[in-house]
Amino acid sequence: MKIQLNKESFSANKNQSLLTTAFEILLNNLGPQKTSRLWQILTPLRENYTVERRKLFKGKNLTSLYKKAKNFNKE
Repeated sequence: MKIQLNKESFSANKNQSLLTTAFEILLNNLGPQKTSRLWQILTPLRENYTVERRKLFKGKNLTSLYKKAKNFNKE
């Protein structure tokens, strides 16, 4: 199954052209699911993890996190 993206829908920018070509290659060789997973892995996070981590774990300790993880894995 060969997938071809419509290049008219992207800007004429060289970087965008490279991305379009790369996506076509990935889609044709890996398929949509693996291409999507790869894109998620390679796309950098936009948040600052250090700042987010403080909010996320505020008031929590290792014991409480362990209990939550253990309960989560039971489900």
